[in-house]
Amino acid sequence: MTTSGHEPVTETLDVEECRALLALRGMGRVAFVADGFPMILPVNYTLVGEWIVFRTDPGSKLDHLPLAPAAFEIDGRDDQHTAWSVVVQGHAREITTALGDTYARVRAAAIDVLAPGDKAHWIGIEIERISGRRIASEA
Repeated sequence: MTTSGHEPVTETLDVEECRALLALRGMGRVAFVADGFPMILPVNYTLVGEWIVFRTDPGSKLDHLPLAPAAFEIDGRDDQHTAWSVVVQGHAREITTALGDTYARVRAAAIDVLAPGDKAHWIGIEIERISGRRIASEA
């Protein structure tokens, strides 16, 4: 029960709404296993077709993500009474030098990177699963 005395209501988001929310945002969190422990880091990203794409410098993401399972998450609030989250699961690949039209199209996407550094390495997470939910409570 919430402090207002109203029970929150959870709604499952369909794939189209999840994708629409992913397309509206530019920052999310990537989750992966590094040295046997879960790691979650913020990244600036874009959605290109069936890919979540971000750029990175050498470090833990580049060391542990390529060819590994990964999760990606965004969340937000629509108003003071409604919150939502979207989770993507898939396998990550370094696509910096990958050949083919798909990879060229993905690398052509604009990504506004906030963190300092060159960010010359491109990582893509191909969407294999996508889910989301919205939680609303009455005022």
